[in-house]
Amino acid sequence: PVKTAGHAGDGLASMRTHSTPVKTAGHAGDGLSFMRKRFAAVGSTADGAISLREHSTLAQAEQSAEAWEAEHVQASAVQEDALKEAEPELGEYWLPWHIDSNFVTILHKEMYARESDGTLVPEPEGAGLLMMNKLGETTKFECSDEDALVLQMGAFGQIYSGGKLAACRHAVLSPRPPGIARFNYCNFWYVPWDTVCDTPKGMEKEAVNTGWNAMMDHSYLNITMRQSFSAFRKFMTSPEARIQFVDTVRFKELSETLPLHMQADRSESSSPHIQVDLLTDVRCPFSFISQSNLEAAISKSGMDEQVTLRFHPVFLNPDVPKEGECLDEYLWREYGYTKEFAHSEEYPLRIAGKEAGIDLNPARRVVNTFDAFCLIEVAQEKGLQRSMVQVISRRYFEEAQDISDEAILAAAAAECGLDPEEAMAQVSSPEFQGRVQGRYDVLSKQLNEVPHFLFRETVSGHGLEVGGLRSVEDWQEVLQRVLDKSSFVGMTVPGPFNKPVRLLEANPHAPVSLALTAQHGWMPKDWPYTDADFSRMDEGSDGIMYAKPRLVEHLDESSLQRLTGVYRAFFGAAPDGFSVLDLASSWNSHFPEEAVARAGKIVVHGLNAEELEANAVASERHVQDLNANPALPWETNTFDFVTLALSVQYFTNPRAVFAEINRVLRPGGMAVVAFSHRAFIEKAIQVWAQEPDNGEGHAHLICRYFQHGPEGGWEQLSTVDASPHRGDPLWLVTAVKAGLPSQQ
Repeated sequence: PVKTAGHAGDGLASMRTHSTPVKTAGHAGDGLSFMRKRFAAVGSTADGAISLREHSTLAQAEQSAEAWEAEHVQASAVQEDALKEAEPELGEYWLPWHIDSNFVTILHKEMYARESDGTLVPEPEGAGLLMMNKLGETTKFECSDEDALVLQMGAFGQIYSGGKLAACRHAVLSPRPPGIARFNYCNFWYVPWDTVCDTPKGMEKEAVNTGWNAMMDHSYLNITMRQSFSAFRKFMTSPEARIQFVDTVRFKELSETLPLHMQADRSESSSPHIQVDLLTDVRCPFSFISQSNLEAAISKSGMDEQVTLRFHPVFLNPDVPKEGECLDEYLWREYGYTKEFAHSEEYPLRIAGKEAGIDLNPARRVVNTFDAFCLIEVAQEKGLQRSMVQVISRRYFEEAQDISDEAILAAAAAECGLDPEEAMAQVSSPEFQGRVQGRYDVLSKQLNEVPHFLFRETVSGHGLEVGGLRSVEDWQEVLQRVLDKSSFVGMTVPGPFNKPVRLLEANPHAPVSLALTAQHGWMPKDWPYTDADFSRMDEGSDGIMYAKPRLVEHLDESSLQRLTGVYRAFFGAAPDGFSVLDLASSWNSHFPEEAVARAGKIVVHGLNAEELEANAVASERHVQDLNANPALPWETNTFDFVTLALSVQYFTNPRAVFAEINRVLRPGGMAVVAFSHRAFIEKAIQVWAQEPDNGEGHAHLICRYFQHGPEGGWEQLSTVDASPHRGDPLWLVTAVKAGLPSQQ
C-alpha cells in the first residue's frame, strides 16, 4: 500500500508528440544535462509541490526539438536560479520516507555512542529526523527541549479519525560516521492484530491520501492491523524503499508495459546486465544525438557486452503524409526559423550533432516513419536492432534519404545482413504492422515527449527512466547508478559439498532472508508442536484428491523463472553426473535444461502417475503418499540434491519425511525447499494455515523440521527470499547434510 513519489518531467531537450499539447511537468524534472548526486528539495513550477528526487532541477515546459536552441541559454540561467533557491542537500537516509502503520508513535530520545565502548557522543552533523507535509515540503525536526516527547500519528490513527488526525510522513537521516552507532527510544502503539482499519461513514475520502505524494491510498481501508504491519515491513525491507525516489511512478508504469527480456545464463561471476528501452521516433534528432552519446558511454565504460538496447515507437506525428514535407518549410511555419539560419554552422542543433560526431543534413524531409519502425521490429527479432537503427538514422540524418521509401528501407535491411525481400515482406505484413501500431497506441498514452530511455538491471528490475538529450558523461553516470542499484540484490548461501552459491536474484533485506539472522542462531531445544498442529480441514485420503492429474502451474511465470534460476545456481555448484530426487513433484520440475543435460540421474516422486509420466526430465519415477508412508525406497547416501517445491505445507509427519530426506542424501548433499503463499487450504496442516502469508513464520516452521528431522542431521541452514520484482513470492529454506569432512 505504500507508494512512491510522482514521476518527473524531462525538461528542455525533449520533443513533444503531435497528438499531445506542450505541458508543464507536474513534478521535479531532469533538465538539459545537469545531474546531482544527493537529495534536495526542489520546487515545481506547475503545482507548487516539492518532490525529493535524485538529480532534480526546476521542471521546465517540454520543448520541441527545433525550438530548443532558441531557449537553451535562457533555460540554463533558470536552472541556476532554481538551484540557488533549493534547500541544502540533506544527505543519506538511515530510514527512507514512510508513514508508520500503527496508531501512534511516541519518540523519546535519539542518542549516539561509540561502538567500541558505548561512550555517548554528540549528534553527528547532518543527522536527525526529517518531516514532510502533503505538498512535499520538507523540514528537519528541531526542538528547544531535548527532553520533549514527540507524538507522531500513524496510518491507523489518520484513517480511524477520518483524516482529522494527519499521519506523519518522515525519514531518518544518518551520515554514518565511522565507529558511531545510532539508537532510539520510542513507543509504538498498535491494536489487536485482527482489528479492521475502517473509517467513520462518509469520511473515506478524507481519511486517505491521493496524488503523487500519497503513501496511504484506498488500499489501506478495511485491512487488519496485521495486514497493515506486514505490508509496511515488506516495504521497509525492500530494495524499492532504499531507492524509493529513484523508481518513479512512470518508471513502474513503463516497466509493466515493456517486460524485461531476462538473460538466460547468469553465472556466479557474471556482470550485471542492463536493458535500455528507447522510446522515440527515428526522425527525432535529439534521439539520434542522445543515443549516439549513450553508445559512446557504453563503450567508454567497457559495457558493450552488458547492455542491450531495444527500440519502441512514439511517433511525433503518425499522420505525416507519404510524400512528407520539406524541413525548411516546416521550421519556418512552426517556429519562424529561416532557411539560412537552419542551414548555418551556428545552428545550435547542428553544433550539438557535431559534438556527438553527427553531421546533420539540413536537406532532409519530415517523413512518415511507421514502415521504418516495422523494419526495426523485424531486426529486433534477430538481435540486429542497434545496427538497424544506426543505419536508418545515418541514412536519414546525414544522407537526407527518405526512410519512408521502400527501396531505401530494403537497402538498409541488406546493409544490416537481412534478406531485403523477406524483410520488406515482413514490414508490410499485418503481424509486424499490428505490433508496431499496438505498441505505439499504448506508449503514446504514457509519454508526450521523446526521446525517453528506460534503464533496468535485468535481475533486480530496478533502474531509471531518463528523458532528453544527455552528454556522454551524463550517460556514464546513469549507467553507474543503474549498476549501483543491483547491489541491493543477491545473497551468497552455503551450497553443496562446502561450495558457496551466489543467488543473484535474492533479496538479502527481506524478512524471510533475515529470519535466521534475526534470531542469532536460537532454536527451540524441544519439538514445539503437537499432533493437533498437523491436523487438516480435509482428513480424507490424499490419493482421492490427487487421483486426477493436474497439469497446471501453481505459481506465475516470473516466479517459476526465479525457481529455475535457483536450481541453476545450486546445480551449477555440483560436478557433472550429480543425482537429484525431486520430492512431491508433478509434471514439471522446473529444472534448467543445461543442468538436466549434466545430471546423471533425476528421480521424480509424487502422488499421480500420469503427472510424473509427463515430466520430461525424469530418468526414474516413483508414486508414493508420504503422509501414509514416509519411508523412501532408496538406499542411504544416494542423492546429491533433494528438491521439494510448493508441497511442504501438506506433510502431516514432517519430521519423519525430513529424516528420510537426510538419510537418502550424501554427506554434504543439499536439500532445497521452496514455498509461496498459495495452498489447497483444506489439505494444508493447521500450523501452516494459521501463519500469515508473508513467509517468515513458514520459514521458521521449516527450519524446525530440519532441526528435528533428525536432530544433528543438518547444518548450514539458510532462509532466502527469491521473489521476483512482480509476481508471486518465492521463498526458500535450504540445508546441507552434516557429515562431510571440511577438507572435501
